[in-house]
Amino acid sequence: MTMPDDGSSSTTLVPPRLPMAVATICFLFSVINRGLSECFTAFLLPLTREFAADRAHVATIYSLMMLIAGFGAPLAGYGFDRFGARRIYVTGLVLFILGLGLASFAQELWQLYIAIGLLVGCGSAALGNAAHSAFLARWFEGAKLSRSVSLVYAGLGIGTLLIVPLSQWMIETFSWRIAYLGLAALPLVGVMLLPILDWRRAQAGSPGWQAARLAMSSGSSGQHEWTLGKALREPAFWGLASVFFFTGSGIFSVMVQGVAYLVELGYPPLKAASVYGLVGILTPIGIIGFAWADGRIGRHASALLSYIFSLTGLLALWALQFYFNELLIAVFVLCIGLTFGARGPMVSSTAARIFQGRRLGNIFGTVMLGSGLGIAAGSYLGALLHDLTGSYNAVFVYSGICVVLGALPFWTYRALREAA
Repeated sequence: MTMPDDGSSSTTLVPPRLPMAVATICFLFSVINRGLSECFTAFLLPLTREFAADRAHVATIYSLMMLIAGFGAPLAGYGFDRFGARRIYVTGLVLFILGLGLASFAQELWQLYIAIGLLVGCGSAALGNAAHSAFLARWFEGAKLSRSVSLVYAGLGIGTLLIVPLSQWMIETFSWRIAYLGLAALPLVGVMLLPILDWRRAQAGSPGWQAARLAMSSGSSGQHEWTLGKALREPAFWGLASVFFFTGSGIFSVMVQGVAYLVELGYPPLKAASVYGLVGILTPIGIIGFAWADGRIGRHASALLSYIFSLTGLLALWALQFYFNELLIAVFVLCIGLTFGARGPMVSSTAARIFQGRRLGNIFGTVMLGSGLGIAAGSYLGALLHDLTGSYNAVFVYSGICVVLGALPFWTYRALREAA
């Protein structure tokens, strides 16, 4: 069996800080990844004006980026299993630098499809949760795994909080081109972080993980070793993918137009971007909070509560166009902020529990394909519905239906009920 070049099958003593260092690296790369991906919401209106294009055509850039990130997730998971975390993360950082840098020089819309849609999309896959979840599963299990995954998913909110308002400020102060060029420097911070981790030892996993893997490979544990082919025949796989697809499609059909929506209602652009950033403030709290609730009141109760919050937040945002009130904005920020990404740790920890083994990266990356497809479909269809109808009402109806469909697998798939 070929081991990754920065991995090891050694069962030497584990440095006491190594598991925390692994979690920290995953968290920081999650911040970089999500912030640089979600900042597109600040660029939507400037790019629409610059290229005199329909919003649906511009939003397709984001859809393509998320589609590529989704299709790239299985490859990122396979790359993690085969070549190791360091190579996957370095590849992602380089792709972000290239994509954002090239975007600043775009003269035609199709060039942004390549720079942002293709290159940044591939970078997002490499720095995404397929690799993070597989990495963490080598060092944590049970409740500790759920907490560590929640910490990494909290990076999604921190990235949005920090980078979306920063992007809007650079656009207003300089231009969207200078903003993209400035953002291209942020992945260099990730490059500087690489030396803090002993990658060979980190890739090897904990002694307990190594022992479990060997027992599973030999058949002495009584459990078969999962492969992607076996996972695809398991109902739990499709249940988890459905959660990702419908939830992502519902939420992002609205969120990718969130800043534009508030601006059209009369909010100043920077203030609108800051509202989006406030969602990012609450996201880490919500992710960690729902992980705590998961252990206290059970997965089904915490999942139900999270979806109720999401629907309430979407309803408040929809109502703004009829009754513009700061209280409705507060309800939107609170409810969406606390649930934005809250289902991710639930899916990740459930997948790690069901499909544990050395091929978890590839399997979970394929589950995440549902997220990429859902977000891509939602962001495009949301913009298309806006263009076709001239309003946001159809967008919110589509969003609400998808969110409900995203909640159903937690109750309709037996495998997910038993794994909770």
